[in-house]
Amino acid sequence: MPDVDAAIRDLTAARRAVRDERRETQRQRRGFEQFRATVAETEPVSAGGTAERLGSPSPGWTTGATATTDDRCRRVRAAFEEHVVPHVDDESATVRAVLAAELSTEVAVALASTGGGNRFTQPLQRAILEHVEQRLAESRVMCRALAIELDSLDSAIETLKHVEQSLPAVDASVRILSEDADLWTRRERAASLEADLDAAIRERQSTLESVTATEVKAGIGHDTVVEYLFGEREVTYPALDALLRGVRECRRRRAELDDALGDR
Repeated sequence: MPDVDAAIRDLTAARRAVRDERRETQRQRRGFEQFRATVAETEPVSAGGTAERLGSPSPGWTTGATATTDDRCRRVRAAFEEHVVPHVDDESATVRAVLAAELSTEVAVALASTGGGNRFTQPLQRAILEHVEQRLAESRVMCRALAIELDSLDSAIETLKHVEQSLPAVDASVRILSEDADLWTRRERAASLEADLDAAIRERQSTLESVTATEVKAGIGHDTVVEYLFGEREVTYPALDALLRGVRECRRRRAELDDALGDR
């Protein structure tokens, strides 16, 4: 049964991709947690410090060109580069570009390595921590969604393996030499396995229609997660594809057995 065997292999490869994505998401979350600790532990400059005295329109964000970048900003930027940047998708992106993408353009400007004369004040610290909390909340919900996806793929793989092991043989010798009762038993087994696959497809569709709750927005649709994972691949919905391939094999064998019974 090469088609079912190939479906299992393809679905197992898809599961590995989800597992790898989950591990990377967990690493990114730990990176943000480490970065958050540095930001929280870095004491901001006191109110009325140099940045404020120079008349910055946004205290703690940027100042006149005569000031120098605060060592605290360098420390925070270095922590971001160490703990977060290694886990971004675009390895060619600059630190500033990643800061802007993950924490906002304003924070990227405030922590710029050159120019500005920035100060690490309480408003900047609060802004960074707020953005980090949002990233962490998104990471947590993504981890939950990926765990759901892994469970769903495990269930589909288990069903397909059961089908592979249980499908009745329908080769020419079986069709010619078997008694009607045996052919009918084989036919019923193929139909039962097809029903199992149909149930697995309904379960998979229910998972795709589900929404994983999040603290930062209404929720993330599971179909959106699957499209993110597999949208650029040849098959966007590998579980449904694999299960349908199993259904087609069950139907093919059932049809072979029906023909054999009809010829008696």
